[in-house]
Amino acid sequence: MESLKFKTNFKGWLFWLVFFCGVVSLLSCGTKNPGLVSAKIYLNLTPPDYEKATEQLQIAIEQEPENAEAHFLLGKIYAQKKLYEEMLEEFQRAEGGKLKPEQLEELHQIRKQKWTEVLNSGIRLGKKQRQVDQYKLELLADFSKYPQYKDSLKAISADLEGAERLTWDTYEMFSQAKPALEELERTLEKEAVNRYQIAISIDSTRYEPFVNLAAEYVGKDELDKALGYYQKAYQLKPDDSNVMNDYAITLLSAQKFEQALNLYERILEKDPTNVNALVNLAMIYARKGEAEKALDTYSRVISIDPEYRDAYFNRGLLLLSKTQDKISVLKSYQDSLKNNPKDRMLLSRYQSEQEEYNLLFVKTEGDFEKTTQIDPGDKDAFFHLGLLYLSRAQVLESGEGQNDDFNSAEGFFKKSLELDPQDTESMKYLGFSLLSQKKWEEASLNLQRLVESDPTDREAWGYLAIAYARLGKKDKAEEAFKKSGR
Repeated sequence: MESLKFKTNFKGWLFWLVFFCGVVSLLSCGTKNPGLVSAKIYLNLTPPDYEKATEQLQIAIEQEPENAEAHFLLGKIYAQKKLYEEMLEEFQRAEGGKLKPEQLEELHQIRKQKWTEVLNSGIRLGKKQRQVDQYKLELLADFSKYPQYKDSLKAISADLEGAERLTWDTYEMFSQAKPALEELERTLEKEAVNRYQIAISIDSTRYEPFVNLAAEYVGKDELDKALGYYQKAYQLKPDDSNVMNDYAITLLSAQKFEQALNLYERILEKDPTNVNALVNLAMIYARKGEAEKALDTYSRVISIDPEYRDAYFNRGLLLLSKTQDKISVLKSYQDSLKNNPKDRMLLSRYQSEQEEYNLLFVKTEGDFEKTTQIDPGDKDAFFHLGLLYLSRAQVLESGEGQNDDFNSAEGFFKKSLELDPQDTESMKYLGFSLLSQKKWEEASLNLQRLVESDPTDREAWGYLAIAYARLGKKDKAEEAFKKSGR
């Protein structure tokens, strides 16, 4: 027993002897701040005693507020504990003082390491948020899956503030779990944003956290905030294609077309074959009413990727709009020629406009047909082919192929309805095509289905009134006519 006691006392005596010798040694080397001396000894223990070292460094700083080394060492301890804001504060004070070159280099290395650590932490939190959002959607559709997601939700929320409020074992239906899922999403999002902002505080010259913050705000549909962060990322990394593309897409979403246009032009200077940039550029031209530039841009897309369905479809829409404009011109000439049938100049101009229209018609038809070849399930392409033939039929005189065009339009609208039986627009134009061919019974059946689906469509009621009248169904015709509001 005596021997054991002696050993215990000896070990304690030995610690203090080492501690005292360390203090003497450090003081003899010129370290005159006892708190700093003590802190270094605690930091050199195995394992280091960070709590005691922190206390001594705080004492040292009280004694010498400008002691750069004390701030540096305290910052290192905070970095070890992942107390990033405190770390930054101490490092900033250390950098403002006189650090040894090797200490300054170590400080910079710690900053780099912690920047990476914090950024990756934010990315992981963002992934978890998206995972929870996916769980929420799947559980809304089928809550019987909850048991297989429960453990994952527990793990995701385990280390978060307020995790004790999320009682995952108690939820028996979606309405009970929904508030917890939404709170978890908000917390993860908040923490991710906080990590990105800390990363910026550590090193504001790196563009990555700005991009990640922008993406977070895009997801929340807060486009002004997102654009602010993308702008900063773009300033820091002006030649990065991903930054430029994401920034341009967000500008487009925010309807800032001029800025988006300038950025897409710069993207295309670097990469003239960037199909996504060309498609979005064409959309901007179309929104600005610059149809010819939009058409040329879609043609560039097709020359790069001959199977790009949307380029054909969108070019077809622009050409269809031009055919509609030409139809208005042709109708005006037709009216004028009725009053002046011998006016050769007028007839020549009409024929010239008709030739231009025919060329436009062929181009438009070709683009929509190519769309259906690439994607036979594209009901919108069939619908617009129907509109194309229907509009031409209305400027043709009876006997000039007018009935053939109405019949073609009928076929395209039927194909569109085959792909989407609930498409009310296809129902209505099919009804009009059938009426135009005097197919009264078929037209009435189609239009009855339409008004059952949408009783507020006055135009459909008007067409149905005509069909009933032609079938001799006077009462039904009168009722439909009243509902048309005419």
